[in-house]
Amino acid sequence: MMDFTNRVRGTRDFLPPLSVKRAEFLRIIEETYSEFGFAPWDTPALETAELLTSKGGEEIRDELYLFKDKAGRGIGLRFDLTLPTARVLAENKTMPLPVKRYMIGKVWRYDRPQAGRFREFTQADVDIFGTTNLLADAEVIAAPWTALKRAGLEGTVQLNDRRLLDAIADYIELSKDRRDEFYRAIDKWYKIGEDGVREELKDLAPFLDKFLEFNVDLDELPEKSEEISKAKDDLLKLGEYLDDFGVLWAFNVFVVRGLDYYTGPIFETFVDRPTSILSGGRYDELIGLLGGKEVPATGGSIGVDRVLDLYVDSMNLNADEADIFVAVIPGYEDMAIKISKELRKSGKRVFMDVTGRKLGKQLADAERRGIKTVIIVGKETEEGKVVVKDMESGEQKAVPITELAGQKH
Repeated sequence: MMDFTNRVRGTRDFLPPLSVKRAEFLRIIEETYSEFGFAPWDTPALETAELLTSKGGEEIRDELYLFKDKAGRGIGLRFDLTLPTARVLAENKTMPLPVKRYMIGKVWRYDRPQAGRFREFTQADVDIFGTTNLLADAEVIAAPWTALKRAGLEGTVQLNDRRLLDAIADYIELSKDRRDEFYRAIDKWYKIGEDGVREELKDLAPFLDKFLEFNVDLDELPEKSEEISKAKDDLLKLGEYLDDFGVLWAFNVFVVRGLDYYTGPIFETFVDRPTSILSGGRYDELIGLLGGKEVPATGGSIGVDRVLDLYVDSMNLNADEADIFVAVIPGYEDMAIKISKELRKSGKRVFMDVTGRKLGKQLADAERRGIKTVIIVGKETEEGKVVVKDMESGEQKAVPITELAGQKH
C-alpha cells in the first residue's frame, strides 16, 4: 500500500498556532507596505525557462525548478519575485513611472533544506521603479525593516554597493574574469570564516589581504580612487536617509548578494549572523536586458518563512485563532447566528461552534484554541442577555446582548 503522508522535501504545512502567527505577520507586512504607499501586485508562479535562466547567477540557475509542459515548452517555477516583476515592466513599456509595488508570494529553489531554508518559501517584496534617487533605496529598506520591527524583530541592515566592490577590485588589480569567483567566496565570510574563504579562493587568496584594507567603518573607508570615493559618498547619503527613517544600519564590505543583476547599493539584514532575514538592492539594468526600456529599479524582500522558522518565539504575534468563541446551546442556534453576525460587524473575529456538542466540550475547545472570551448563547437570550465567560480568570456574568460589541477580548 502506498504511503501518501510524506511531504515533498523542503516544504512544510502550516497549522495553528503557527499558521495564525504567520497570517498576523503577513498582515503586519501588508499594512506597513501600504502605509509607505506601495500598491499590491501579483504574477504567475510559472514563468518561461528562458526568463528564469536569463539572470540570477550560476548558483540560482543550479537551483531552478525547470520542466517541459505538455506542448514541450520550457517553463519553471519562479525563484524570486523580482524577475517576474521586471518582466511585467518590460512588457508594459508605457506604464507611468515611478511605480511603487509590493508583492507577497511563494517562490521555489532546489536548495539543501536546513534551519531557516526551504525549497518552497514565501517572500514579501517592495520595489520602486523609475528613479535613481537614493531616497528610493532608503525607502525599500525602511518599509520592510519597519514591518519587522512592528513584529518584534530589530535587525541591523548591512550596507554595501556593487559599484564599490568593482572599484575595489580595480584598485587591487583583480581581473574581471575572476571577480564573480572572488565575490562568491567573500560573501560567505560569516558562514565559513576567514580560513574557509581563503581555502575557497585558492590562488586568489593573495587578493584578500588587499581587500581587507576596506573592512572598516564607512567613515574610515580609504578613498583609493575616484570610483571608491563616489560609492562611499552615496553610501553615506543613503545612511543619512536611513538614520532619518530610524533604521539601524552599518557598512559591511563582505555583503555581495548572490544574484548577478545588482548594480548599486545592496544590503543584508541580520538578527543573528549568518542568516539574513531582509535583503535586496538596486538593479538598474534588469528591465532593459529583458527587452524593455531602461528603467532604474531598487527593492528589498523579507524571507517570511525563514523569519518564522528562526524567530517566531521571540516575535510579538498573536496565536489566538479568534477573539470570541460563541458557545451554542441546542435550540438557540438562530440567536447565535445573529449575535455572531453583529460581533463580526464590529470587527471581532468570531469562532461560532457548529457541532451541537455539550457546553463543557465547547469550553474545552475554546481553551485549547487559546480563545480568551466565550459567549454562551442559551436561555438567557429570552431575557435579552448572554453569559460571557473569561477563560483566563474563570469568571462569568450575564451581559445584555446590546452591550456585546464593547466586550473586551
